[in-house]
Amino acid sequence: MSPLAPRGAADTPVCSILDIPGPRWFHPGDPIWRVHGDAATPIGVTTGLLMLAANPAYAATLAAADAVESPWAADDYLHDLIEIATFGTVDDAMVTIENSHRDRASFSGTTEHGQYFYGSDPALVEWAHAATTWALLAAYQRFAARPLTPTESDQYVRQAAGIAHLQGCRVSPMTVRELEQLLRSSRDRSRATSAGRRAATRLRETARACKGVVDTSVTAHRSCVTVVHAAASLVPSDVRRALDLPHRPMDRAAVFGRITRAHEGLGAPMLTTRAPIAVPSAMRSRPA
Repeated sequence: MSPLAPRGAADTPVCSILDIPGPRWFHPGDPIWRVHGDAATPIGVTTGLLMLAANPAYAATLAAADAVESPWAADDYLHDLIEIATFGTVDDAMVTIENSHRDRASFSGTTEHGQYFYGSDPALVEWAHAATTWALLAAYQRFAARPLTPTESDQYVRQAAGIAHLQGCRVSPMTVRELEQLLRSSRDRSRATSAGRRAATRLRETARACKGVVDTSVTAHRSCVTVVHAAASLVPSDVRRALDLPHRPMDRAAVFGRITRAHEGLGAPMLTTRAPIAVPSAMRSRPA
């Protein structure tokens, strides 16, 4: 089974991750809680996935995981890793991060450009975490109802760096400026590959229509057409060229006009893969 496949029994119920009791690293009001718990979060995750797909090493990983034709599996995997690390209990977050590290370490090989890679390469992990952090922050700042201040944005980057360290990053940006400098200096990591372009194409081809708010969970708009278009509008130009993405600038009104009153009655983050990815606390019975 692909490491990208959700863990847990098929009959495991879907529940709110916030229903699980226990200590957490972050709390409501923290910048990371706001950025990762907004209606714009799915846009940030898909933006991050597009940035990863533009990297030949991660494109090869998607191919090895049989996720090129079904990239929403990778999108869900990334969603759940971010959600559990942010909103989950400490033990759930630690086990999930360990699972993610083991998954990455299982991939190695040669990219389409003939370069050897291995999934646990610290430099590759550091770049991937920086790309995902930037994508989530960029989506929130562009599309959220109440963007972060510059001070709060730096605090978000520092909080994300704490998770990055646990994921194997030796050095992580601590401010938005450092984050942007790292990504600007790493633009050569974005190169066209058939696997990366195919994954990006399949994201657009298999995205579902946005029918408005059916449930008010943060994750209600995963895999929505508008999410894909908004993500494509956010990625840097080097990623857009590598993936041959159309350039369609979108503002907040255009995005949330399509997914209808997304911020009104916004509910708690929902763990939408078969819970749990992590154990043991996710196995506990829900509180009365």
